[in-house]
Amino acid sequence: MAQEKASDTSAMGEDRRRWIAELRKFSVCQLADALGPSCPIETGVRPIDTRFRICGPAFTVQCLTDDNLTVHHALHLAQPGDVLVVGGSPDSKAALWGELMSMCARARGLEGTVIDGTVRDPVEIQDLKYPVFCREFSPRRASKDVYGRIHSRLQIGNICVNPGDIVLADANGIICLTPEQVGTAIERTSEVAQREGYIKDQIRSGRTTFEILELKSP
Repeated sequence: MAQEKASDTSAMGEDRRRWIAELRKFSVCQLADALGPSCPIETGVRPIDTRFRICGPAFTVQCLTDDNLTVHHALHLAQPGDVLVVGGSPDSKAALWGELMSMCARARGLEGTVIDGTVRDPVEIQDLKYPVFCREFSPRRASKDVYGRIHSRLQIGNICVNPGDIVLADANGIICLTPEQVGTAIERTSEVAQREGYIKDQIRSGRTTFEILELKSP
């Protein structure tokens, strides 16, 4: 029985690695085109550097007001490749994340951090090239006294994030996919990417988008 459980867990891990490798090929725009207007996208949580991209499984964290004790514990527990997704209290004024935590996350092999709240040290984090997304900046230090929750369901603006969901984020926005959605998302987005590739080739050959898309003038 234990062997069967270990085998199932290994298979799930292999599936997830394959999904992430495929999803890394796509932008949030391509996913949005493929999944349509019913797919929720969060655009209010922005990358500190527009070149930052994230694709990986969510490790969810809920903090209390102006306190990031739980984020430090999550950073201690998270595994390489994980995306820390942090929900903050809407009235928080202190930064829940900064340079030192980014250094630690990068050293531990984390994929990136999404903070639904405030961050500090944006220039230093850009220099580290560790992907961080946030709503705003504040130089104020958070306390480390009150524990929130880990591995819980979060509402981050327009998107709902459960532990283990696949988070994709870039300068266009953030999308969260459940394991059940990933297969369809990859299939549909591959078709969008192929179509885009064809259009780009046609543009390079001298045609205009008006011609390629067979648009009609008034």
